[in-house]
Amino acid sequence: MFRALLQIKNYKLFAINMMLLGMAIAITIPFLVLFATNELGMTTTQFGILLALAAISQFTVNALVARFSDNGKVNRKLLVIIALFMGAMSFSIYFYVHSIWLFIALYAILQGLFAPAMPQLYASAREAINQSSSRNRAKFANTVLRSMFSFGFLFGPLIGSVLNQSMGYAGLFGGTVVVILITLILQVFFFKEVKVERPIEEGTHVETKAPSMFTQKSLIVPFVAFILLHIGQWMYTLNMPLFVTKYLHESESYVGVLASLCAGLEVPFMIILGVLSAKLETRTLLILGAISGALFFFSIGVFDDVRMMIVGQIFLAMFLAILLGIGISYFQDILPAYPGYASTLFANAMVIGQLLGNLLGGAMSQIVGLGNVFYVSAASLVLGMILVFFTKEQKFIE
Repeated sequence: MFRALLQIKNYKLFAINMMLLGMAIAITIPFLVLFATNELGMTTTQFGILLALAAISQFTVNALVARFSDNGKVNRKLLVIIALFMGAMSFSIYFYVHSIWLFIALYAILQGLFAPAMPQLYASAREAINQSSSRNRAKFANTVLRSMFSFGFLFGPLIGSVLNQSMGYAGLFGGTVVVILITLILQVFFFKEVKVERPIEEGTHVETKAPSMFTQKSLIVPFVAFILLHIGQWMYTLNMPLFVTKYLHESESYVGVLASLCAGLEVPFMIILGVLSAKLETRTLLILGAISGALFFFSIGVFDDVRMMIVGQIFLAMFLAILLGIGISYFQDILPAYPGYASTLFANAMVIGQLLGNLLGGAMSQIVGLGNVFYVSAASLVLGMILVFFTKEQKFIE
C-alpha cells in the first residue's frame, strides 16, 4: 500500500515538505511567548492580541485564496512558493523589528500570507492522487501526509531547544527560516506539474464557482462541528500546563512529557487509521475520535492525577490522529472538484477553533476554575460529535 503511494506524482516531495513544515513551525512556536514577553517586553494582553490578529489574518487570506485557487487559471505551485516565502519573512522579522506594535502588525500580516501553504499543498496532493491509480486510497494518502507533519512537529521542539541554548533566539528564528526556505527550494526545483482533467462543456461556457459555505448545509454543519472539536482541543492545550503545575502542583517536566508523548503516539495512530479509513466510514471514525477525546477530558476532572493524564494520552492521541489525519479527507470528499477550497475549509475551522478555544479556555478557567475547565472541553467535543452524527457520509463521485 505504501509503495503504491510512492508512485503518485510528487508524493515523495509532498511527504518531505510536510515533515519540514511541521518541523519549522514546531522549532519556534513553543518559544514564541517567551521571546515576546522576555525579549520584546510584550504583556500577556499584547501577546493575546498578536495571536488573535494572526488567526484573523490566516482565516481571511485562506478564504480569499480558496475562492480562486480551483478555477484552473492559477498556478498552485506558485501559490505555495509565495506562501512559503511569506512564512520565511514572518519569522525573519525578529532580526530587524524591535517595536512591539510593529512586530505584532507585520507578524499577523505575514502569517496570514503564509497560511495558504499547507491547504494548497494538500490540494496539490489531492489532484495528484485523483489523477493516479491510487485515487481510491485518498484518505490513506492524506493521513500519511498529516503523519509526516506530526513527525516533523515531534522533533521540532527538541531542535528548537538545542538552537535556543546554543545561539539564543537568533538561532531559533534563523533555524525556522532556513527550514522553510529549504521547503521552498524543494518546491521550486522538484515539483512536477500535474495535468488536471477538467470537463469540456459545449456551447456557452459558464465558469463554475465553489459553493458558498453559508448557503450549503452540507458544508456549514461539518464546518461548525470541526470548530467545536478544535475548541475542545485548544482549551486543553491552553490550560494543561497551568493545571499540572498550579492545580496539581507537579513538576514542569510533566508538561513536556505529556506534550511529547501525545505527539509521539499520533504518528502510529495516523498510519493505523489510514488503513482503517478504507474499511470504515469517515463519519464513524470522527464520532469514535470525539468520544475518545471527550472521555479523556472528562477523566482529567474526575481523577485529578497527572499519572492518569499520562495514561490518557492514548485517548487524546487517537482523537487528534482522527481529527487531523482524516478530517481533511472529509471536506475533500464533500467537494471533490474543489480540493483547494475544501482544504481551506478544514484549515479555517482549525484557525477559528484555535482562536475561540484560547479565548474560551482563558475565560472558563476563571469562571469554573482549573479543576473543572476540562469538563467544558468535553462538552464542546460532545456537541461537535452530535453535529457530525447528523451529517451524511460523503462519497467521492467521479
